[in-house]
Amino acid sequence: MPLPASPSAVHPAPTLFVRARRWFSTSRTGHWLAAVLFVVIPFLIANALTKLLLPDPDLRDLRNLIKLVVLGIAYWAFVRGYERRDVQELSARHALPELLSGLLLGGLLFSGVVAVLAAVGAYAIASVGTLGDLGAVAADMLPKIAAGALVEELVFRLVLLRLLERSIGTVWALLLSSLVFGLAHLGNDGATPLVAIMLGVELGLLFGAAYLLTRRLWLCAALHLSWNFTQGAIFSIAVSGQTGEGWIDGHLSGPAWLTGGAFGAEGSVVAVVVCLAATGILLALAGRFARSRGQV
Repeated sequence: MPLPASPSAVHPAPTLFVRARRWFSTSRTGHWLAAVLFVVIPFLIANALTKLLLPDPDLRDLRNLIKLVVLGIAYWAFVRGYERRDVQELSARHALPELLSGLLLGGLLFSGVVAVLAAVGAYAIASVGTLGDLGAVAADMLPKIAAGALVEELVFRLVLLRLLERSIGTVWALLLSSLVFGLAHLGNDGATPLVAIMLGVELGLLFGAAYLLTRRLWLCAALHLSWNFTQGAIFSIAVSGQTGEGWIDGHLSGPAWLTGGAFGAEGSVVAVVVCLAATGILLALAGRFARSRGQV
């Protein structure tokens, strides 16, 4: 009569490859490594190739569009191929109302900042263009602003904030991703370490709160786009140090802590206060919705 097979013979020990694959698919470190492989590296390659193959400054909008498409496809492949789930954060079901809400909120918030600066004599209007001028400015600036806003929100909210939340919790993830967002602008004209930290507190938290409210790209991206567009294309104020002519010929004057200096009004304490107030409201709404869904 044959002896019964030993447990190790019936269930052999997993091979090194199997153990590595299991670690890669289940560990937090593996998740971060997958994000680098699926998302970061393809985006960096696209960034390098577009600069190499399309060096003409007039092709900047095309380069940005290519990088945005590569980043979007890479993120979709990461979620579908590695996380093995539907890409709910890019779902079109709620896209239109969230896009419209973000556009409205961003315009109102920055207009509020300008209203305060004008009330204290730090912003003055020299002239206002025609509707044709507004259309020309929009046609020139929208492609740049839209691509930049979408790329940054994909990177900082959908990748960085979302993965940090899995690792260290929502509060720390929001704080850390916001700080990284601010520091990423240190290379811009007029940026200082203090301005970078202010930008993280001001816009990093605001855009992060918008993402946490919906768990989708649309509200935070539209809010980001509208804030930048209103700032540069409407009021002719430098957008993170990048100057340009907008529809309203206006000028800032006064101390840097009030006006933001060369960096623009994003470096102003007025913008920090306005955005922190809006962030508090968005986070309160996000907490209420999470409790109603039983997520906390």
